[in-house]
Amino acid sequence: MKTCHFSTAIAGVMMFIAATGVARAQDEGVKQIEQLIKTAKSQVEAIGDAKTQLQKTMTAYNTVLAPDVKDRRDAYKSLQKEIANSEKKRADVATRSKEMNAEADRLFKSWDATAAAIQSPELRGRSQERLKRTQGRFAELRQTGQKAADMYAPIMKTLQDQVTYLGHDLNAGAANSLKADADKLNGQAKDLFAAIDKVTETASANIAKLSAE
Repeated sequence: MKTCHFSTAIAGVMMFIAATGVARAQDEGVKQIEQLIKTAKSQVEAIGDAKTQLQKTMTAYNTVLAPDVKDRRDAYKSLQKEIANSEKKRADVATRSKEMNAEADRLFKSWDATAAAIQSPELRGRSQERLKRTQGRFAELRQTGQKAADMYAPIMKTLQDQVTYLGHDLNAGAANSLKADADKLNGQAKDLFAAIDKVTETASANIAKLSAE
């Protein structure tokens, strides 16, 4: 009898340990999803910050080229500063993207292992199906940061080229010689800002769906 009671007690302890392990795994999974959503939102914010900074840079650029600027040299220095800030913001987008991708990789690896441990074939299938759907949703988010960084690159290169052009010839004549280039660059910037808005809008919609699903 004592042996029977002892075996029953051991079985109960083992069941408790197993249940505790499952609960911990589930709790960890919830935390991972919350962290992924948090890093995804951080990436969207970084893209928005980069846009805002580039707008400030374009304002500084147009000030340098303005015919009535009071101190072109001072305006030129301000432009150099804003370009440097834009590069930092663009780099921040890449950093946030790496953080988000790393968080997603951890989540999906853990989710896959947890789904495989489910005894019920039906529930296991459902979990794996939801995992695939979430991975598909995230695939679009994964591309967001790189797409945004790539979109900023051409304008940043053109800005730097024109800053270099003006470096040893900072006068009204040199500024006026860039008028056609400036018109083109401002048009490209306007298109870029609209495109960035669409990128962040799509990303935010996907994040909302991740939260809901």
